[in-house]
Amino acid sequence: MAEAGVLTQNDHVELIEGEIIEMSPIGSRHAACVRRLGIHLTRLLGQIVLISIQNPVRLNDYSEPEPDVALLKLRDDFYAQSHPTPEDTLLIIEVADTSAEYDRGIKMPLYAQAGIAEAWLVNLPKEIIEIYTEPLNGSYQKCRMVKRGEILTSETITTLTLDVSDVLG
Repeated sequence: MAEAGVLTQNDHVELIEGEIIEMSPIGSRHAACVRRLGIHLTRLLGQIVLISIQNPVRLNDYSEPEPDVALLKLRDDFYAQSHPTPEDTLLIIEVADTSAEYDRGIKMPLYAQAGIAEAWLVNLPKEIIEIYTEPLNGSYQKCRMVKRGEILTSETITTLTLDVSDVLG
């Protein structure tokens, strides 16, 4: 669509279930959280996974969201030939300042349907991180919440542990 002139590089949109969805503007608190995640994840995992910030993940022919953070399997070409797919994706992180309901109700089920083993929703207004695991039949079977002062541990990447306060700021 960009090549046809329908969209520009400045349009902040995602392809979700065949529809072009305009994304909420990124506020400063949201941006700061994504930056913190980038720094901490690079320090912890930079040699064993590829950390992709706000780039597309091709779930299927109809959905290509741009999660705030995707932890991907390492690949020599850095996915230059094609966007990563669910098979390449170890963990997805969505940061929500105003979009928690949308992310929880639309994006988390999409990630579960695609078989992505783990997804996090950083809910900034409530200061909690929702951890979704065990995708089955289009939904995650487990959801646990961690809050400020607690330690966050990934079920998919066992070496990944973060203090929730380090994520929330």
